[in-house]
Amino acid sequence: RFALYAYGEGFATEKLRRMHFSGIPVLFIPGNAGSHQQVRSIASVSLRKSLKNRTPFHFDFFTVSFNKDYSALYGGVLMEQTIYVSHCIKTILSLYKGKMDSVILIGHSMGGIIAKGALLLAPNMNASLASMIINLATPHTPVLALDNSFANYYHNLENRLGMIKDAGTKVVSIGGGPRDILVTAAQTLDRTADINVLSTSVPAVWKSTDHLSILWCKQLVFAIVRSLFDSVNMEKPHRITSNPDLKMQALFYHFLQHSSGKKLYHYKEQFHFDTDSEWINVMPQQYVWNNKNISKRSFTVYLMVELSRKSDFLTIDAINLENKDWLFGCTASKKQEQRKICEWGWNLTNRTRILPDPLHRTRRVVDLDLKKINYPAITHIVVRVTPNDLNKHLMISFDSYLYESRVESTNKFMRLDYLLDFRKSDYIKTGKGNVRYYVALPNIIDAVAIEVKSVNCINTKQHTIAELVEPWNIGATQLRFFTNTDDGPKTMKIQTLYGRPNETASLRLTLDPECLYAIKVRPGGIIDKISCRVRDRWPLLYIAIISLLLLFLSARVHRESDTLPVIIVTVVLSFIFNVTFETCVALCIIGLSAAYVCFSVIFLGSIIKHGILTKFLARAIAFSTTWMDWLLHGLNEIPLLTTVLIVSLTMTTCGALAMIVSVLLYYVKLTRMYEDYLEELLMASLQHFDWLKRFKFTGSREKSDRSQEIYNHLVLFLLWSFAAIPAIPSVLVWAKNFSYDMRLTTEDSVLFISWMILAMYYALGAKFIPNHKGNRSLILSSIIRLTSWIVLSMTAAPRPFFYHWCMSPIVAMTMMLIALNSLIP
Repeated sequence: RFALYAYGEGFATEKLRRMHFSGIPVLFIPGNAGSHQQVRSIASVSLRKSLKNRTPFHFDFFTVSFNKDYSALYGGVLMEQTIYVSHCIKTILSLYKGKMDSVILIGHSMGGIIAKGALLLAPNMNASLASMIINLATPHTPVLALDNSFANYYHNLENRLGMIKDAGTKVVSIGGGPRDILVTAAQTLDRTADINVLSTSVPAVWKSTDHLSILWCKQLVFAIVRSLFDSVNMEKPHRITSNPDLKMQALFYHFLQHSSGKKLYHYKEQFHFDTDSEWINVMPQQYVWNNKNISKRSFTVYLMVELSRKSDFLTIDAINLENKDWLFGCTASKKQEQRKICEWGWNLTNRTRILPDPLHRTRRVVDLDLKKINYPAITHIVVRVTPNDLNKHLMISFDSYLYESRVESTNKFMRLDYLLDFRKSDYIKTGKGNVRYYVALPNIIDAVAIEVKSVNCINTKQHTIAELVEPWNIGATQLRFFTNTDDGPKTMKIQTLYGRPNETASLRLTLDPECLYAIKVRPGGIIDKISCRVRDRWPLLYIAIISLLLLFLSARVHRESDTLPVIIVTVVLSFIFNVTFETCVALCIIGLSAAYVCFSVIFLGSIIKHGILTKFLARAIAFSTTWMDWLLHGLNEIPLLTTVLIVSLTMTTCGALAMIVSVLLYYVKLTRMYEDYLEELLMASLQHFDWLKRFKFTGSREKSDRSQEIYNHLVLFLLWSFAAIPAIPSVLVWAKNFSYDMRLTTEDSVLFISWMILAMYYALGAKFIPNHKGNRSLILSSIIRLTSWIVLSMTAAPRPFFYHWCMSPIVAMTMMLIALNSLIP
């Protein structure tokens, strides 16, 4: 089923065919239903870069084929893939005959989990066999854990993650951001990773990617490849450096704070200034320097900003300034023409970062906290402008300020005086010369709407950059542009705040110093709030649905009980567990599902039963449609035949398939019950002349009993259907691998037993909901109701998704209680 490939192009392919490998090994691991061919984007760029730059080394890319297994849905394949990847790592290293002792692992989606599992969970492996792990859109926190094997795999992996740090292996986790609806930004956060970053925050990318395009996003692929090249030790034999600090410098430079060119630049801590140069003092707190009226010069220009007690922050925005060493802190001690200048300075360029520019200019910015500059006796901040920089149109903006004076809060607009005085404006007004502004968002936890309007600005090309900063993760920043023609409002959604009640996001605004602005910040609209809630909390819906269905079942078991106290307790618990919204949505889903089942049974029952369902089962069991139609009729009439079918399916294929088949047969039973109900009504109306009167007095009880029975089975069918959801991945895996093995040997044992119980309970034709009245039904109803509330409490667990797999066993145990109760006379 699995295979290992090596990637090559052109003449390099011949070397690979001869099994000649001389580069640095990289192993790509695809994710859920992924292909080994997805390695092409990164491998091709790496190969071409080594050829173009004529580097003394190159990378050998290997890739694994998992036959597109569903590793994100079915835990049974995880250990198989893990052990295979561990063998691949050993095989790859053996190809280099001792010259290489580690590989680079790149995992997409679940491939990142398999990469770590191969080092930590496979036998005879250790984390030192990987020098670096790069995860792309990897769900370090799963959304669905539909079987116990899946949950146990994550638990075992989390317990051993510390071994990766101990081995010196560097881990980078890259998420796609808002556009990735399969793996959210919060899921890509790895608590043991050295760098957690979203593509929206990666320098020169600044865009969100979806779950697949993260593999071929050109700018992101360039950043990954450049980080690999800058991590190589230039001494022979060429391999990834063993120095953890050098590795972190390369990774940090390319994924978080890109301050210079495409290649990692090692800044000298001290820098001696040119003697033949011009020094210009920047006196005002807000100042813009440009070279419009300055002729070309052959010497360097230094712009000096004197540090003052009147300000504790300095923001510098440099446009078209491209020299690598450009920002310094120094002590002015040398006299020149009745002023003091600096002879040398401490290099601060590594604190700068690049920003995108809508006019496609090179833009570098720095926010200096003057209190945190630890170099002794610094009196000035210096910007260095070389003669080459003067050939372009330069604009360097200086903004010196007190940090507290530039921070606004959205709490201001929620105060009573603002709410009562309608004349007060809720716009934030900026001053001329301001480059930096901050807006704290203490009362906004999901989405924020921003509007930035320029006031009487002459510059028609003015623009503002708004950055949504999540301070607990510097790699989760998002960007938006505002211009004269596009000034908002624009919505930005906070990505990783869920589960951090005491944290606050903020906006960082980069303004045009020649303009005045009116900035309006408000919470996002109701649609944005709901979408964020669904994004972060939708895994709770499955648990809430099962809980409510069990609650409905308890009401059907003992119909005489008062429902009002039950409703009150459920509402109170939903408030306590903070799942009121999810409970309401779950109730709507159940209602829509019930309506759909009723509609399909009433209007489409015959078509589905004799057409679609018959053809589906005929293909699954290799029968003709005619035989299958007769078989369906026999299964409803002879319970023993159903039992034989369920047992044979379970023993020869998998328990999940038996569960799915029992759900389909249950649907056939519902259609048959409705047909019998209609037939009884018709016969009652034809047998009597005074049919209205007689039907009212003689048929009402039978009609009521039959309708109540249909209601009972409708509740059970919905419970059956939702309990069968974890069986779907198992059936898909079984069908996909049917050509290799007819029996699914990796099926989860707990779920297998649960599905056996549920399927056999239906097949044996037991009485589903007993009609016993009195204490026995009351006790049974109370037990089911308590179970429902226990299930609801699982939504308040720190990681509720690990309880998804428990739903089927809970439903199975509930049905066992009902079966035992029905067997007692």
